[in-house]
Amino acid sequence: MNREDIFNGITGIRDDQISEAAHGRKRSRNRRLVWMSAVAACLVVVLVTVNIWNPSGRILTAYAIAQAEYPKQEEHRDAWKVEKKDEAIREYKGTLAEFEKTVVPGLLSGTEGENRICSPLNVYMALSMLTELTDGESRTQILKLLDCDSMETARSRADALWNVNYKDDKTVCLLANSLWLNKNIPFEQRTMDTLAVTYHASSFQGEMGSAGYDRALRSWVNQNTGGHLKEQAAGLSLKPASDDLAVMTLLSTVYFRAKWNDAFKSRDTEPGTFHAPDKEQTVDFMHQTEDGNYYWGEKFSAAEKSLEGSGSMWFLLPDEGVSPEDLLSDEDALLFLTDREKWENPEEEEIAQFLTDDTESERSKYMKINFLVPKFDVRSNLDLAKSLQKLGITDVFQTGIADFSPMLAAGKEEELSPYISEVRHAVRVTIDEEGCEAASYIEIPGAGAAAPASDTVDFVLDRPFLFAITSADGSLLYAGIVNRP
Repeated sequence: MNREDIFNGITGIRDDQISEAAHGRKRSRNRRLVWMSAVAACLVVVLVTVNIWNPSGRILTAYAIAQAEYPKQEEHRDAWKVEKKDEAIREYKGTLAEFEKTVVPGLLSGTEGENRICSPLNVYMALSMLTELTDGESRTQILKLLDCDSMETARSRADALWNVNYKDDKTVCLLANSLWLNKNIPFEQRTMDTLAVTYHASSFQGEMGSAGYDRALRSWVNQNTGGHLKEQAAGLSLKPASDDLAVMTLLSTVYFRAKWNDAFKSRDTEPGTFHAPDKEQTVDFMHQTEDGNYYWGEKFSAAEKSLEGSGSMWFLLPDEGVSPEDLLSDEDALLFLTDREKWENPEEEEIAQFLTDDTESERSKYMKINFLVPKFDVRSNLDLAKSLQKLGITDVFQTGIADFSPMLAAGKEEELSPYISEVRHAVRVTIDEEGCEAASYIEIPGAGAAAPASDTVDFVLDRPFLFAITSADGSLLYAGIVNRP
């Protein structure tokens, strides 16, 4: 018996079952991403109780109790791709602007001088799923942050969000969700079925903390993030951090891959000085001149580097004397990040907020842009529990108050009293001449510049800046601060 047979026998989950649960079919992935842009995000939610648990050490069989259905390849390329996606875009476009405007500064604000990155898309999808597992004030607080007035709205938006962003052709943007449940706790099957249909989430049950179940969890994460989270996923475990009983882990992943529309040339890359907050750094700067829109706001300038077939990477350079953290509290910059159409075409009463008497109403210009962008490999490890509580989600973090009754069989809510204890978000983003590559996971274990004077502008990112990676419709896949490339 080989190692694969032993693993399958222990966990009860074969690799093909995990793959089918995630995508409805096996996928072949090109592991070489030097030539492409890739973004991956993974959100992990672990709920634990205050009960003391003495595990027996037995390894129980893990198995799927609900499997997500993904569009078949031919459906994806034909009717689903055209009709359903167009319908979803009409329903979904612009609906996340308020959420992004609230969450981005809430998650990125912190100690100045650090690299900080988050995935608003991933956070939104995971919180949407969390509404299905909660009730009462716990659910109400999450819905409020999601800017949804009802569960019907939340479900409709989540479905539209998935359909808008999901694609699997030349450009890849894959969304996958799963729940990893404690085999010894009875769960409400109807809730699992709702998650499978609305959120394309597969559910598994097994022995929490067993070696086989942990390997299956990490295998699922790696398969659904192109292998870019292997280092971070190596530490993932369903074993509770304390003596509390581990109830469930919720995983939500986003994986994006596309080439730059116009790649930088390696021969034009040269070392230069980056003025980090504490000291100067020597880094490699990529250079390119291309025609495009150059933007300027009250405290920043910005330019876009488009990705082939889907979305863009945006760079926001604060004015001299302004930090990226300052932009997070600036309404003009936040509106640019979350709703550029409204930013470029503000209502009359809004113009006065952003424009002074000595500035022009024009806020962008098509011109030649001399890009000088540092190659960077940045990482951040954030604890988002306090941020989410400041944003109004408080009850789910309090044992005896958190209401997770929809996910548990009748009578188990009071007996177990599950809650969330912390939220960890690890992210890595790398860019080079051919594109960008990013990966992240969130683990929640619980017990004004002026218009340019000429038609050419030098856009030099040699000091701390903000960046955003957006999908085709402009929604935020990633947003971050680079203080040290």
